[in-house]
Amino acid sequence: MNATQRLALVTVVMTVVLIVVGVIVRATGSGLGCPDWPLCHGGAVPPGHQTALIEFSHRFTASIVGFLVIGLAIMVWRNYSHVTLLKWAAVLIVPLVGIQGLLGAITVVRELPPEIVATHLVTAMLILTFELFVLIGLWRVEAAERGEPRALAYPRIGRVALFAIGWLVAVMWIGAYMAESGGSTACADWPTCNGLNILPGNDSQEISHMVHRYLAGSFLVVLAFFMVTVKRSSKESWAKPVVTYLGPLYLLQVAVGAANVWLTFPDFLTVLHTALATSIWIILATTLILCYYRPVVTRRANVATRAEVPA
Repeated sequence: MNATQRLALVTVVMTVVLIVVGVIVRATGSGLGCPDWPLCHGGAVPPGHQTALIEFSHRFTASIVGFLVIGLAIMVWRNYSHVTLLKWAAVLIVPLVGIQGLLGAITVVRELPPEIVATHLVTAMLILTFELFVLIGLWRVEAAERGEPRALAYPRIGRVALFAIGWLVAVMWIGAYMAESGGSTACADWPTCNGLNILPGNDSQEISHMVHRYLAGSFLVVLAFFMVTVKRSSKESWAKPVVTYLGPLYLLQVAVGAANVWLTFPDFLTVLHTALATSIWIILATTLILCYYRPVVTRRANVATRAEVPA
């Protein structure tokens, strides 16, 4: 693993950490621990109370990720300038992180509007996907440079993976919206809502809560179809782990969601719920990338040896 690959891996890991820290901020009610932006209570250093420290830890982690994506863009542009798609994907992450920072600022200034909080989460997942693309792309480029056989494309699996990711976007967006708007506790029972009702009452918080459940429940059908498609269509080494781990992750996610309702959303389970959703996203996004990205071997310009490398 070369330096650029290591940096790409660290960037992915830190972005996952950032997502988890962001959920900790929401779970602990620390979203306005620093009521101003980019300062915290008017200073560069937060005061000593817990909510400010938690909120500031999210900003600090976001700053680290910002520097990492800039460094990654420079490294990819410098060392893989011949790989057009990869270098522009790495560069695109930088403005995406800038937009994410702007959404974070709007979230604080407007005092946590649910729709912005939800969009903030989905944008983080989009950034993570581009980072995964760069990481996997670097690995495949290196494999092509070593003369390994070109990977096969699996467009059918890719299409189903893309559909599943789109469905997961809806699940996560409405889930974050529901949580930030106060709808988490609108239904005190699970799987029904406030008694034996399977339909929400005439209440916006109950509606958002149950829509999240409907989308999450029907996601099982989407994942089942995806896993069957992978099992039937691919004999690649990555196919077996996808089929093996995705189902249990989903079932654990549902169990944690139910436990959240029964136990009135303890912080640990709230964070675990989003961490599991992120894990499912990573599997789907990784599969999507593996199904489509196959670097082409061409000659790199201005290299004395004129060795063949991927483009």
